[in-house]
Amino acid sequence: MVARVFYGWVIVAACFTILTVAYGVQFSYGVFLPHIMADLGLDRVTATAPFSLYVLVYTVMGVVTGPATDRFGPRVVVLVGAGLLGLGYFLLATARMEWQVFLFLGLITGLGMSAVFIPLNATVVRWFFRRRGLALAISGNGVNTALLLGPLAAGAVIPWLGWRTGLMTLAVTAAVLIAVCALALVRDPEARNLAPDGGMPDQGSKESTAAAEPLPEVSWSLREATATNAFWVITGVYILTWIMLFFPFVHLPLLVADLGYDGASGATLVAAMGAGGIAGRIVFGWLSDLIGRLPSLYLALAVEVAAFTLFTFSTSLSGLYVAAALFIAGSSSATTLYPAIIADIFGRGHIGAVTGVSFSIAGAATAIGPLLAGWIREAAGSYDPAFLIGAALNSAAIALLFCLRRPSRK
Repeated sequence: MVARVFYGWVIVAACFTILTVAYGVQFSYGVFLPHIMADLGLDRVTATAPFSLYVLVYTVMGVVTGPATDRFGPRVVVLVGAGLLGLGYFLLATARMEWQVFLFLGLITGLGMSAVFIPLNATVVRWFFRRRGLALAISGNGVNTALLLGPLAAGAVIPWLGWRTGLMTLAVTAAVLIAVCALALVRDPEARNLAPDGGMPDQGSKESTAAAEPLPEVSWSLREATATNAFWVITGVYILTWIMLFFPFVHLPLLVADLGYDGASGATLVAAMGAGGIAGRIVFGWLSDLIGRLPSLYLALAVEVAAFTLFTFSTSLSGLYVAAALFIAGSSSATTLYPAIIADIFGRGHIGAVTGVSFSIAGAATAIGPLLAGWIREAAGSYDPAFLIGAALNSAAIALLFCLRRPSRK
């Protein structure tokens, strides 16, 4: 039991660190962006388009990195990703022309980033059963920690080294740290002759009836899973919630400026979102182990609806802080529950492939929100319609979630 717990939490710590480093560099891109625009003579749309390509590539490529994790294990996949991630950001620091930004950031770095979210979450899922929600929440908090630390790191190195040398330094440091942590990754506890955290409860036992959802584990193949209604309901829920997922991250600083506050206020608002996400993930992860994944997901989506609604009534900075904290708590928690729900229903055997395909479909929707919100702001002169769309989409996701039924094999 001690060995099982020890190995499991080592995996969680390694995944937390990798997510912190990888997403830390991602979230620092906005700090480097003005310098890239000035050096290369790019306008705002041209400079941000490669980032949209980057997001699209790393989400869609989940169809590759997910099955690869099942077959080769996370260590190999993440090591390859670390090399591509570091190479992409390093080359970005040498860019002199517009097409190079698309190639280095959008393609190479996007390919490297695709070896992060799905492989790491699939690995944590395999190592935990009873405390799966909490383990995913702790490892996933690397993303929220990155939101706090990434921009600060970039802001520190640019005045000291300049943006090009500073980005090169972050690229090499990130690649090395991710590679070192990847060496600690093990595909599943069975590879160490261990069982997942707490073992697998028998059907009808107190453990299985306490939270209603965890039943004796089954292992559905990708083909079997995608043939079920449950797979498409889960994917549909996350398509609806992720359409407007990145909208607040990109546009809240602009909204703060529209209300007459300075740029520092916008930066602290984004940092506060990171802090709110850390608390939200832990609370909802623990709660999902206690009351079940689906009740926790209903609650997380309801919090997002409340946040988007509150945004439309917030005309002060304090109101925006409350709305932002609710938004990140709900959205981060819903994302944490995503692989846990898939694993609860379809088992651990092919979790990389099943999660990877679902994530690539749903994740592609995240490119819509920032562009849609920008267009709405220009057309309507306000972000309020965009916030209301976010509330409506999350409400629709709650309604769709009522259609989820655990599939059974014939």
